[in-house]
Amino acid sequence: MERRERIEVFLDLLSCTQPLYFWEYDSDGSLLRSTCPAEKMLDTIFRHTGCHEFLMDTQESAPILLAGGARLMWIAACEYNEKLPVRYYVLGPFFVSETCADDMAELLRARAPGTSEEWRSTLSAVLKELPVLSLPFYSQYAVMLHYLVTGEKVSCSAIRYLPEEQDAASNFSNLKVQTPPKDRLETYRAERALLNAVREGDLDGATAMLQASGIARVRQYTDSPLRNAQIACTTFAAICTRAAIEGGLSTTLSYSIGDAYIKSFFLAKSLSEVVDIKDKMFLDFIHRVHTCRTNPKYSKMVQGSCDYIELHLAEPLNIETLASRLGYAKYYLSTCFKKETGCSVNDYIKFARVERAKILLSTTNTSIDKIAEQTGFSSRNFFAATFKRCVGKTPAEYRRETLNV
Repeated sequence: MERRERIEVFLDLLSCTQPLYFWEYDSDGSLLRSTCPAEKMLDTIFRHTGCHEFLMDTQESAPILLAGGARLMWIAACEYNEKLPVRYYVLGPFFVSETCADDMAELLRARAPGTSEEWRSTLSAVLKELPVLSLPFYSQYAVMLHYLVTGEKVSCSAIRYLPEEQDAASNFSNLKVQTPPKDRLETYRAERALLNAVREGDLDGATAMLQASGIARVRQYTDSPLRNAQIACTTFAAICTRAAIEGGLSTTLSYSIGDAYIKSFFLAKSLSEVVDIKDKMFLDFIHRVHTCRTNPKYSKMVQGSCDYIELHLAEPLNIETLASRLGYAKYYLSTCFKKETGCSVNDYIKFARVERAKILLSTTNTSIDKIAEQTGFSSRNFFAATFKRCVGKTPAEYRRETLNV
């Protein structure tokens, strides 16, 4: 049986269960034929998501899954002649889970310029008719299509995702340009920033959460976006619990708090509710650790001074600033601060800035010049000299050692 005949039989069998549109492109990427009634519209989406470009650029001889954002995907296989691609065969598109209104709106906003409201309405109707396939089904279809095209039998583990390792549930704000996968080191840095914020009781930890929000991605554990978020947040609750214990919060209290939030995640009825609970949990742990780390021997004046310093490290700080901001006499504040903490205000500011710099060096890829600025040092040279006196290493050496790169 010829390849084309085998494909037709395969498509007939698919039509009995989950009908998928079939597409055939030549080596230049021109569409030769399809079974899609909305051919022009969905071909436009295929191209604007960047999936068409990735397929044309690939040299893969394995089954391919193309992620187009908003959980929209395609299956592809390449036909080669003397190691040169001559045909590209595609099934799809399909969704890997039920879509929500926000996902659909995001996809529609990424339309080609100049399209009318009627076009968008028609596209919305077309997308709503697309099938939803779970992992076992689309993985099987991928290896089947690959076999029909190449004659090679492979397992589902051979399937390649393009762009490589991108999560199908990634949030694309502009589908015209396919962004490369995030650097794992960047993700690791973001995770460290989050955990350090809890461990240190850093009241400015919301900054770490905002930085990480553009990096972290919810993995596609199930076909339910809500359940995926619940699972991901359960993992986050577990590591926050451990970070809080390391920060000094009692084991019993930490686990009780973590368990209560995990229960709340699974009682939530929407993604937005899960996100709100996650943010509340993160800040709750930070405030509790901060409270337990607050030195009970410090007076209200000295503790308030410490808190002000921690929250304003990037700004000019000295005893005059503290006295003015907090409403105390300079000499009285300086004397009490030295008596209670064992160091001068200036030394405390210096040590606090170095500690914040250590966190930034180990959890971000921010330049050393920028870190010096963000921690209130007047120059990179002064920052480097102060850092080495306190830590015994230069900022660059400390970064290399803590990231093990």
